[in-house]
Amino acid sequence: MLRKILLFATGAALAAITVTAALAYDVPDQIILERPKGNQALNSWVTPVKFPHGFHAIRQACRDCHHKESDKTLGQFVGCRQCHTDDDPNEASGFYRAWHSPGPPSCLGCHTRMRTEGGKNPVGCTTACHRPK
Repeated sequence: MLRKILLFATGAALAAITVTAALAYDVPDQIILERPKGNQALNSWVTPVKFPHGFHAIRQACRDCHHKESDKTLGQFVGCRQCHTDDDPNEASGFYRAWHSPGPPSCLGCHTRMRTEGGKNPVGCTTACHRPK
């Protein structure tokens, strides 16, 4: 019984710390990710992505995605385009690859890894991110 109470108390404390840390930052609840201007859509079904940033921010450490965060940017929201500036979809550190690389920290890479570990998170193009209108 004491063990269950300690486990519950530890879990509650970790949840409180995580929420408090997320609230300490100016975390956008939703971000619209749009293809860079002038870039052609790779397919006709590609739509802007309504990324639920707040949902992910309370479940993942900021550095899981903002992997180049430094002491200079700590506590600030650093948008994707500040680092992923190349519009070429074949460029390894470009805007497209930030979302579609085969492994973390890209969205597709993280979701695919979690799915292989038994998660139910979406991984399909039109069922996860680029939902038809």
